[in-house]
Amino acid sequence: MGQEASYSAQWPKIRRGAETAKEEAEHVRKVRDELRAVFVAEGRPMGDDQYGAEFEKSFPLRTKAVFKGFEDYIDELEGVGDGLHVNANTYETAELDSQG
Repeated sequence: MGQEASYSAQWPKIRRGAETAKEEAEHVRKVRDELRAVFVAEGRPMGDDQYGAEFEKSFPLRTKAVFKGFEDYIDELEGVGDGLHVNANTYETAELDSQG
């Protein structure tokens, strides 16, 4: 008894995690842009057979869904990065305040 439980957040590591999330968002953004360039360069290479015609029907929606997935993931990564930055700043401030 007599010992007080304490909690210590390692805010520098949290801040590095925030930067990692931001870097990953930038990487995903570059991959998305590279894929978009491929889509533009290739056009709509469905072919002139029945399979190509059938795929052509759903191609715009599939393409939109692919890029929506990229956007959602980028938004999520940026949100995590922002949240981790806020947490790191909060813990850093609390630590500095507790030191006097």
